[in-house]
Amino acid sequence: MDDYPRLTEATARVLTRLREDAGLSKRKLASLTGIDRVYLLQLEQQKYRLTLNAAFLIAQAFGLPPGRLVDMIETERLKLLDGDDSSFTAEMPPESAPQQP
Repeated sequence: MDDYPRLTEATARVLTRLREDAGLSKRKLASLTGIDRVYLLQLEQQKYRLTLNAAFLIAQAFGLPPGRLVDMIETERLKLLDGDDSSFTAEMPPESAPQQP
């Protein structure tokens, strides 16, 4: 099966930025989500694809609806396709903060 164009890269950029903006280590995000730290690392390194289950757990940890996380990834993917390689800026609602699942 072919990869969806630039999806893995967009996912990595969004996840990395959300984590960094929240001041979380991969270890802390792994703890909050119940996702293995190595899996998170490899998502950020574009070696793995994000699963739907992981997307829901990550969104929950950041206080986001899962659909919002998907929208953020799609927005970033479209920017990459358009050749806009500028830094991604996560637009999390101000009340959102990493939460215990």
